[in-house]
Amino acid sequence: MKTLKYITFASILVLACSGENENSKTEQTAVSGTPVTVELTPVQSETLKLKLGHITKRNVSDIIKANGYLDVPPQNKAVISPMINGYVRKVNFLVGDNVRKGQTMVELESMDFIDLQQQYLELLAKTSFLKEEYNRQIQLSKENAISKKKLLTAKVDYQMANAVLEGVKSKLHLLGTNFTTLNNGKFETRVSLKSPISGSVKKLNVIIGTHVDLADELFEIVDPDHLHLELSVYEKDMSKVKKGQKVLFLLPSLHSGVIEGEVFLVGQDLSEDKRSIKVHIHISGDESIFSVGMYANASIITSDVSTFALPETAIVTAEGQKYVFRKDSNSTQSATYRKVSVTTGKESDGFVELLKMDGLSPNDDIVIDGAFYLLNAFTQ
Repeated sequence: MKTLKYITFASILVLACSGENENSKTEQTAVSGTPVTVELTPVQSETLKLKLGHITKRNVSDIIKANGYLDVPPQNKAVISPMINGYVRKVNFLVGDNVRKGQTMVELESMDFIDLQQQYLELLAKTSFLKEEYNRQIQLSKENAISKKKLLTAKVDYQMANAVLEGVKSKLHLLGTNFTTLNNGKFETRVSLKSPISGSVKKLNVIIGTHVDLADELFEIVDPDHLHLELSVYEKDMSKVKKGQKVLFLLPSLHSGVIEGEVFLVGQDLSEDKRSIKVHIHISGDESIFSVGMYANASIITSDVSTFALPETAIVTAEGQKYVFRKDSNSTQSATYRKVSVTTGKESDGFVELLKMDGLSPNDDIVIDGAFYLLNAFTQ
């Protein structure tokens, strides 16, 4: 509810409540001389466009305002980077394309890959020889034909060569090497980078012919099946947020109206720079129209109680005090409106909670539209 200020409505007030109209009367308080009632003719009431309503019971909520973005859990995101240097020779997908787990995203040609295969075959032959030599030394040792030192040397040579071989083999395995063809001496020239998850391509940072390094991020893939809203809540409000609370939010880019959700997880680590925590919201309903990264304005409902309330347009403020206007009497010649002070509380969905409303009841006719204009009549 906004504090109303006196602004220029001279044309309305002159017609409705000026001293030139003898039918408009005000009643003064005995002590201060401040008007507490004003009497208006039907024409004046119509000019001010007054609308009447009643005090009603409504659910008025305590809310925490927060902003955030639509996101997915870490296991639903993947960045594809090369595990070896090379040149891009083929790109199979574009931004927005759907991808299945295991599909080849991009193919690289790599001299380093060829070198690894060559190193593997050389080590394979060397290890085979050293193994045979080690077994021969074992046999000679049993016959006491060699020294123990010579046996140990043969063992160490074999184990060291085998360790290097297994390391190179593991690297080639990560690169998707076909060992059946490689063991027959046939080298591969291309490395295929495959998608580790199913989803859609969100980012593409590569073109054919580009040289890529280990740190380059070629693709980003997102699986939207577990889309959620990630909100930032400031430190002063974090103690009020609990799992299970209702959340209402808007996505400005979609203009899709209010969307509901529920607090699922409340973070505990405060952001050092913004002094805020992350709150994870599960979204109700169909998520197919949403996209990861969409900005959201949200309200977390921390409490929801039934209380007496009026539309915020019924409340006016003068000299730091809040008032409403009650219609006390009505006839064909005039209607009397009384200014009554109130104490307000929470605001929600255009309504304001009434904490103190002495002299008012749910049956009273209250000005709910045009109250500001009427307030100016009390100053004439």
